[in-house]
Amino acid sequence: MEAQTGADSGLKAWQQCALFLCAGLLLASRRPDALLHAQFYAEDGHVWFADAYNLGWWTTLFRTQDGYFQTLPRIGAALALHAPLKLAPLLMNLLAIAVQALPVNILLSARSSAWGSLRHRAMMAFLYLAIPNSGEMTVILTSTQWVLALIVFLLLVARKAAGIPGRVLDNSMVILCGLTGPFCLFLFPVAIIVAWNKRDVWRWMNAGLIACLCFVQAYGLLIVNPHGRSPVELGASAQLLIRIVAGQVYLGTLLGSNGLSFNPGAGVFIFLVIAAMAGTAVMATGFARAGFELRLFIFLALLLFTASLISPAAYPPPGITRWEMLARVPGIRYWFFPDIAFAWTLLALSQAKELWRRILPMFLLAILCFGIARDWRHPALKDLHFAEDAKRFDGASEGTTMTIAINPQGWNMELVKR
Repeated sequence: MEAQTGADSGLKAWQQCALFLCAGLLLASRRPDALLHAQFYAEDGHVWFADAYNLGWWTTLFRTQDGYFQTLPRIGAALALHAPLKLAPLLMNLLAIAVQALPVNILLSARSSAWGSLRHRAMMAFLYLAIPNSGEMTVILTSTQWVLALIVFLLLVARKAAGIPGRVLDNSMVILCGLTGPFCLFLFPVAIIVAWNKRDVWRWMNAGLIACLCFVQAYGLLIVNPHGRSPVELGASAQLLIRIVAGQVYLGTLLGSNGLSFNPGAGVFIFLVIAAMAGTAVMATGFARAGFELRLFIFLALLLFTASLISPAAYPPPGITRWEMLARVPGIRYWFFPDIAFAWTLLALSQAKELWRRILPMFLLAILCFGIARDWRHPALKDLHFAEDAKRFDGASEGTTMTIAINPQGWNMELVKR
């Protein structure tokens, strides 16, 4: 049995509802065009909505993308089919906001009290919402698969739900995450460690459920679509690794999106080497001093970051390797977990009892505040007059094929009028 000691430092139901709305508003404030001028972005329109409209939503649930089943965005596209085409992007964006707000509620619930005081968890939640270098993550349904992984991680390390409804809800989130992307493969060792540590039958059941979902995703990757990953040369090198770790993870977290990782010059590279060494030393210190939950999160972030570098779903232009492309692109989903892990580690180290231990992490957190302010507002998507295209499509005759331009540049959505 798990210990239930300590004050119940969670929030009341009405406070959780208010918190959910506030978190959603904060997320929307980083990209207000997602609500005020909603448009499809990348796979949200090109794959999820186009497949749901052209093939039927039920059929698409059994299709893989990049080698994996992607259930959440396909469900979102299925729901969007019930609205007029011009409103479909807005509905999918609202679903993305709802999912991205959930980690805040979990962190501030009584079940997450092992992370620290309510104040500490509120700061963790704010850092999650405000994390710099995250442009691709904010209000994009495709990217919510990464947030789902964070949600399930928080549930795995949280105090177990008290009643049957809560446990059913937990398992529903685990199943949804396991059928959306490859994250169950990385959450499985986390579930095993938690079960071993907590010595609870329910924890072992969670691990078994995740193991079953791993087989489902392995079937999609190895049998259904074994060639779903990018065939472009990886181009791995020690220099690019330093540039990515320093520029996109450590400096990306502190300063926001920047071009340091692909800036030429010996002086810049020496600075990046120092930043990589210092950041890694901070993370190692944090791991050594952190509690069980943060250590596991750092472990998960390292697993996901390593897998992202080994097999990124990147399709660079001719003459550019995948690692070169990663070094040049700030704010992408691959930096999400390591950036949060670095920010949460700094926050944990700043709580040390000895003043001298708090000086450096507090100084870095002050720099992070600058990065948050600098990187809060993400650029609005280019206006491609989607509403006008939707109106033309609505007026087209049955069987007409229409190609609609969507963001980013070069992407499109092809629909066949029913």
